[in-house]
Amino acid sequence: MIKQVLMGSAATAALTLSLAGSAFAGYDVNSRIDSLENELRELRAQMQLRDSKLAELEEATTGLDDLPIFDSKKLMVSSRDGNWSIRFGGRVMLDAFIADAERTGGVETSGAGAEIRRARFFAEGKVAGDFNYKLQVDFAGDAVSVKDAWISTKVAGLTAKFGNQKEPMGLEENTSSKYITFMERSLVNEAFAPGRNLGASLSTGGSNYSAAAGFFTSGIDNGSDAATTDWATTGRVTFAPIAEKTEAVHLGLSASYRGFDDNSGPRIRLRNFHNGTRYVDSGVFAAEGQFTIGAEAAAVFGPFSVQGEYYNSTIEGNGAASRDTDYDGWYVQASYFVTGESRPYKAEKGEFSRVKSDGAVELAARYEQIDMEDAGFGAGASDNTAWTLGVNYYINPYVRTMLNYGSADYDFTTAAGTADTEVDFVGTRLQIDF
Repeated sequence: MIKQVLMGSAATAALTLSLAGSAFAGYDVNSRIDSLENELRELRAQMQLRDSKLAELEEATTGLDDLPIFDSKKLMVSSRDGNWSIRFGGRVMLDAFIADAERTGGVETSGAGAEIRRARFFAEGKVAGDFNYKLQVDFAGDAVSVKDAWISTKVAGLTAKFGNQKEPMGLEENTSSKYITFMERSLVNEAFAPGRNLGASLSTGGSNYSAAAGFFTSGIDNGSDAATTDWATTGRVTFAPIAEKTEAVHLGLSASYRGFDDNSGPRIRLRNFHNGTRYVDSGVFAAEGQFTIGAEAAAVFGPFSVQGEYYNSTIEGNGAASRDTDYDGWYVQASYFVTGESRPYKAEKGEFSRVKSDGAVELAARYEQIDMEDAGFGAGASDNTAWTLGVNYYINPYVRTMLNYGSADYDFTTAAGTADTEVDFVGTRLQIDF
């Protein structure tokens, strides 16, 4: 039986070999091997060419990861790792005005003119990862003036800022000139708020509050309007019980104490519009120090907004040359967007910001009063009142036109060559910022 099986298997194998031989009878194995070798050589050449191109591309792109990023919309250049950046911007305000003044006795004067109110350009950004900076220069007027020149960083959760900066005092003063409602800040603001000076400050803020305080000396570009401050300390706190997109309620308090050099002190100079006559000029008041407090409030309800501030200042005389005295002032203003927009409010800074709309129309009114009867300034101004009406048209968020009409009364307790004066004026502005 086993013998028969083995003989069958042998026969099957023989048949298989016979058939295979028949299949390969017409096939050239060597030719096929040569063809495959040629294809392999072609494939190797293609791979070598690919590797060469990849090496060239890698060499050409070496260092691209280190190139900065340019954002044309923000005019900003920054590193890819976020360690540094620089952004450029500015504002230009072109003003024209007509004014008429009438003094006691029927003496009238009038005038008209135009000026570049502001032509400011700035560079700001980040350096060394943790430090922010800003340099802002104004080219309007007869001389170049430095406005902001500071560097800041985070210290224990607070923002520490060093350099020429705004002192933290007042709502209107700490709202940028790009976003104020009228062409000029109030006379009250000019009489009490210290503006920019050289110093160091700490600040913080959240969803419904802000706080800031600092130590200051005289500013880089004091000019003739400011006193020569030996030293000053100023602080401000704000709270917003309501801080929504179209609704806000703002409350704030400010205080400042200033010490003066022996032959200097506060100086108050007031005028209705920037290029107008200063009908109040106290000259330099001899004083050892000055303490000023301010209270502020504002509210936004849809298209309607209202804000006001009150200031009181006490001047410490320097003995025989001058006595202690005080003066105060306040203003209130309201605005309404007939096109339905709302005035934007930033609770974390306690200030108003940009109206982001095309074609917005805003109507506004302001009344203010300053009582300096007890001050005894050289100009002798006692009771100064003013009102202003305004219309603002926002062509887009970065361009607006402004039209202001107003009147101011300057009353004096001592003549000293100065008569009571009433000033009426009309002003217009084209404003562009970027």
